[in-house]
Parts: sequence; C-alpha cells; structure tokens
Amino acid sequence: VAGRGDAALDDLVGMFVNTLVLRTRVEGGESFEQVLGRVRGADLEAFGHADLPFERLVEIIDPERSTARHPLFQVMLSFQNLETGSLELPRLTVEAVDLDIATAKFDLQFVVTETPTATGAAEYSVGLAYATDLFDTRTVERVAERFVRLLDAVTGDLSVAIGDVDLLDDAERVQVLEQWNDTGRALDDTSTLVDLFAEQVRRSPDAVAVEFEGESLTYGEFSERVNHLARHLISLGVGPDARVGLAMRRSLDLLVGMYAVVTAGGAYVPIDPDQPEDRNGYILDIAAPVVVLSTERDGFRVPGERSVPSLLVDTLDLSATASGPVTDAERTSPLRASNTAYVIFTSGSTGRPKGVAVPYGAIVNRLRWMQHEYPLTGADVVLQKTPFTFDVSVWEFFWPLQIGARLVVAVPDGHRDPRYLTSVIERCGVTVVHFVPSMLAVFVAEASADDLTSLRHVFASGEALPPALAARTRALLSDAGLHNLYGPTEAAVDVTYHEATDADTVSVPIGAPVWNTRVYVLDERLAPVPVGVAGELYLAGAQLARGYMQRPDLTAERFVASPFGDGERLYRTGDLVRWTEGAGELDYIGRTDFQVKLRGLRIELGEIETALLALDEVDQAVVLVRQDQLVAYVVPQAGATFDQVAAGAALSAQLPAYMVPAAYVLLDAMPLGASGKLDRKALPDPVFEVKEFRAPTTSTEQVVASIYSEVLGVDRIGLDDDFFALGGNSLIATQVVSRIGAALNATVPLRLLFEASTVEELAARLERGVSGGPRRPLVATERPDRV
Repeated sequence: VAGRGDAALDDLVGMFVNTLVLRTRVEGGESFEQVLGRVRGADLEAFGHADLPFERLVEIIDPERSTARHPLFQVMLSFQNLETGSLELPRLTVEAVDLDIATAKFDLQFVVTETPTATGAAEYSVGLAYATDLFDTRTVERVAERFVRLLDAVTGDLSVAIGDVDLLDDAERVQVLEQWNDTGRALDDTSTLVDLFAEQVRRSPDAVAVEFEGESLTYGEFSERVNHLARHLISLGVGPDARVGLAMRRSLDLLVGMYAVVTAGGAYVPIDPDQPEDRNGYILDIAAPVVVLSTERDGFRVPGERSVPSLLVDTLDLSATASGPVTDAERTSPLRASNTAYVIFTSGSTGRPKGVAVPYGAIVNRLRWMQHEYPLTGADVVLQKTPFTFDVSVWEFFWPLQIGARLVVAVPDGHRDPRYLTSVIERCGVTVVHFVPSMLAVFVAEASADDLTSLRHVFASGEALPPALAARTRALLSDAGLHNLYGPTEAAVDVTYHEATDADTVSVPIGAPVWNTRVYVLDERLAPVPVGVAGELYLAGAQLARGYMQRPDLTAERFVASPFGDGERLYRTGDLVRWTEGAGELDYIGRTDFQVKLRGLRIELGEIETALLALDEVDQAVVLVRQDQLVAYVVPQAGATFDQVAAGAALSAQLPAYMVPAAYVLLDAMPLGASGKLDRKALPDPVFEVKEFRAPTTSTEQVVASIYSEVLGVDRIGLDDDFFALGGNSLIATQVVSRIGAALNATVPLRLLFEASTVEELAARLERGVSGGPRRPLVATERPDRV
C-alpha cells in the first residue's frame, strides 16, 4: 500500500510504501462471487491498519526464521496505477523505459499494472517475478496460463464454484489422462502363479530353486514337495477362493506351504506367530481359513476356543500322495485369474487390521511387467528377506521361480541385520535385493562395496527414498541399478517405478505406471489437477485388489467408481502426489490422512489410538510420528495415574512391536484450534530424557554407554538408561550391535539388545555370554558313556 494516508505526507519526498499481510482461504465449493466478496471485506478491514509498519509486525510476531523463505508470506501482489509522467527538457527527448526485475524479492510476485487507453478505458497487464531457485520458467509459464483460464471462467460466470473451474487445457488433459497412462499390454488373462511356476519346473527340473541355511532344493524336488502337500490340502477342501493360514517363520517349510496353497487353487493368509494372540485371533475370524499350516518348531497355537484346524507340515507323512503336477480336474473347481491368490492384513484405522484380497490376475500382471523391465536369467539369485506379512515378499517369493533363477531365503529376523545380509549377499552371489529406505540407510552405512559386487538390481519401496540416500547407494553400488518403486497392498505391491539417476537431487520420483495400470492425480471432486499441482493419487487397471474381507463399507469407501471409464473402479490411495514437468512421472508428497509408513511398515495411527483408549486410565489419546518415532499423547482419566510401563506392556499384548509408541507425553488437555478441533501441530515435542544418573564403571559398560550416546545423540548415558526408552528402534539397534561387536571383537546377536536394553543389563549379558574373537565352529564328537 502507498502509505500516504495522512495528508501531511502529500508534499514529502520519501518511501512510505508498506506491506500489508493478508490471509485468504479458498474453499472449492464457494462461488467466485462469494470468494470475491469475502476477500474484499477482509482487505478493506485490513486497510484500516495499513499504517502499522511491516517490520514492526514481524518484530511482534517473531516468526521462526529460515533462510529458505521470507517471514509471514511468500507471495506478493502489487497493483500499479500511477500515470506515466512526462518530462520536457530543451534539446532532449525523454522516453520512459520499463526496467526488468533482475532479482526476485519474494518466492512469487504478481505485478498488476493499469494503463489508460486513448478511449479512457483501462487495460491491465500482469507480470510475474519468481525465485529461480524454486521455479523454472516452464512452471511459471503454466501458472500464467492457468491464471488467464481462471479469469476467463470467473468473468464469464460469477456464480461458478471455484472447485469447478477447469485449469487444464485440452492438450494437458489428454497428456495426464491418456498419454502418460498409455500402459496397455496384451497378456494371457488366464495365467496364474501356478501355471508360471509349473512351466519353469518343466524347463529346468535339475536347477537349484531354493536355498535356506545350507539346505537347497532343485526345481524338481521343490515341486514334488509342493504337489504332495497341495493334494493333501485339496482333500481337506482347499480350492479356489478358500483361504489357508500360514503361521510359520521364514523357512523352506513356509515356502513349500505357500506354493502348495496356490497350487491347490487357494489363497494364503500370512499369520506371524510372534504377533499378539488377540491380533492373530482376529485375522483368523475374518479370513475364516479352511486350515492353518505351521510347524512343530514354530509353536503356533490357534488362539482361544476357535475351531480352526491346524497342520504341522514338518511332521506330515505325505508319501502316499502323488507328486506330479496338479490339474484343474483334481481341484475342487477350475482355478481362474479372478480367484484370490493371497490375503494380507494391513493396519486399520478402526483399531483392527483389514484383510486385502488380491486376485491371481493382479499379481501375475505385476510379475510379468517386472520380468520385462528387469529381466532375470537362470544365473540370477534373489534374496527373500521381507517378512511375509508385507506385500513386497510376494514378488520375492514368486518372481525368481518363474524364470529359473535361484531364491535364497534369509533367516528369521535376518532382514534387520546388515552384517548378516552382507554375508549372505557375498556368500550366495545375490544379484537382486529389496530394502525399505530406512533399512537401506543402515545397510549402506555398514556395508563395503567389495562384499557386494554381485548385486545387479537394488529395489527400494515402502517409504520415500531420500535423494541423499539414493546418491550414497549409487556411489557404493556403482554397478547396480537403484529402482524406486511405489504401490499399496491394494494394487498388487507396486504400480509405479523409477530408476534413480544423478538428476534426482531434490526428490526421487516414484515414477511412471506399470503395465495395464493407470494413475490419476485428482482433486476432491475427482477432477484431474494440472501438472505440478498436488492432488490425491487414484489407481485403476489390472492390479486392483478385490477389496477388504468382510468390510463392504470400507471397500465401497476406498474403491470408487471411475469418472474416466465405463464400469471401472478407482482405488483411492490417500497419498498426495504431483506430476513432474514433462517427464510423465509422479513425485510423492505425503499422506492425506493419518496413515503413515514408518521404517517401511504401514501404520494406521488410529489403530494405536483405539488401543490406548481401551485402557481404563486413558481419557483421550493421540498418536503422531515425531523424530521418526511413534509418540503417544495421553490425557489420563480424572484421578487416574498413567503408568507408561504398564501401558506399553498392555499395547504389546494387542499390537505388533512396531506399533507400540516409543514415548508418551502426558497432558492435562488436548490443544484445540479455533474451530474446536484437535490442533495436532500444537502438540509438544517429546523429550527423551535419561534417568537418575549412575555412571558406567566396567570397560564393557563404558563401551555400551559410549555407543548408545553416539547413535542416539544423547550426551550422558548411565547404567539405567534404556536404549528403546531413549528413542532407539529396531533399525538403529542394528548399528548398535554392529558397533559393539566391532569394539569388543565379538559376535553380538541382535536379539540380545531386545532382551537386555539397558546399559547395565546388556553389559552384564555381554560379559557373561559373548566371548571375544570369532566363535569356534561346532565339531561333532563321540558321545561319552556318562554325560
């Protein structure tokens, strides 16, 4: 504003211009006329305070300063309506010249200039100045084009709803809806996982198919074990769309059981024996399996009084059953691509996990695309390390055995140990491996390039891949490709892909859609948003799941009718993305709801909140991710005492370990915004404090305390300080045991830190049970007469 509201300033020469800070909220359902009226009223009211200097306003508010942005606002609107002055001088011709803006003062500045015409009417022109560190020329050109389209639309109809204004021109609409979704690929729509595996068995029966801890099976041997068990399952009533629970830890028995279920035509349901009984019982209630497969060593028991039968596959005598290929004639009904292949339970916002049913056709499309994009041969070795309760495990289990490659199965919990993984990769010549980015960071920090020369492909998915981590990984593994994949369980593991390059300095895109899959970036009205604009990601095509088991309400909410195709469904991911300029790839921005991915594990924060609210002493509860940790904010019941240790134990009995909060913050009341709703941003940061200090005394205690301090960033660590209470997690734990092992020249198992997590307890266990130097190999000897 001009800042000359006082008549006394009229004849003074000086710079009195002031900046007026205005906030405008635009709702898509409002008409332009309503928005215009509301903004006009707010602006006129603000002009009443135009004499308050902007510098004084900043001083009073004292906003958090950042070198990355201007305080309080980042977009400036200037309106110039000064008449062009004339200057007549003897023997000189004077002409006004517009000066280009060499340096933008703000992120983005709109300069509107009013120019009178010969007829007396006014013409308006708009210039845009922009920070080149934030915007490229094409982006700002698109902003200008959309601004013109917006003006055309609202001036033609003042009653038009803001959300109904189409900012895309015809060419851009075709680009985002058709050109970048031109993924059609003709495939045999009758193929199943069974067909693809059976074909490979015929091609290479004597090649090694699977390997686990020194034990291996050829394709022929593995197929015979699978077919024996599959026929037994068929005799129990397992067939297409019948579910079978798999309650086993990683082993060859798990792999045989999984393949036997799909060979029988059924759908396998992963059940983690180490999860709480309440959760596993709920999974059994919803999935209603015909039978549960387990082993004697895994010790799984069906929770409660449920009548679900179980089989111990390691004690079954199946020698009487045939070992040849299973045919449709033997199955309870013919197996089709539309039948369910597996049901994976993911975290649910209602407090209970939800079972995603994925058909054979969906996962076959995904695997066929992957083989085309990253061709495997019989010389390749794929490492299976993802827990089978997560969908990445599906391609790890099935892709290599359709091609004739070798599958190496990691030991249970081996996926958390970078030193173990390095040794397996080196020993077995692994060429293909997958990491969640947070675990990839730990692995890269611990690994040596000399031990990883066999790797050809490294896949990352499960959470955003930081560009700095991508650069470190590519530098370490210069001969391997790093591929960033994205996809929800509801769309057969992955739906987009991108190979990391040197150009990925700001972000690593999640990429372009895979075969027969379409991706749409839409607003809340299911209209496509322009390139570069954030919107919610919707998926369509061959890889969509059938829905959620026994949850028709949730299925209808998340799988919606598509406005772009007859009878087609869209899956609403809840992820915010944007199209990148010109590349036809997607950038991941974040979530639209309170579902998060932490260390690659998908978590509904609402499920944890529901479990907290079930505790008698809790009145209100909110869970957030802070500092890469789950933090629970709790308002106790009036007169009740909240015991954090007891609460943690209660949650551990209901939830997986990765969903138990690492810290608790007790509040008298939840902070509320002006609308009366919870203000999550106002929740305080947790403080990870150490307990009353007892100094470490022995050399082992000092080593443990020093490493805790380095890894956790806590200055002073005492004997009673607990690794997990101080903010540690399973990923950081791998660094701790690795460093302790190096410092003590000892082999430190990861489980030791989970069993004894305070400095005193861990040091005592180390001194008692871990000897220095490499462990001596076990040697068989004669058994003495007396023991």
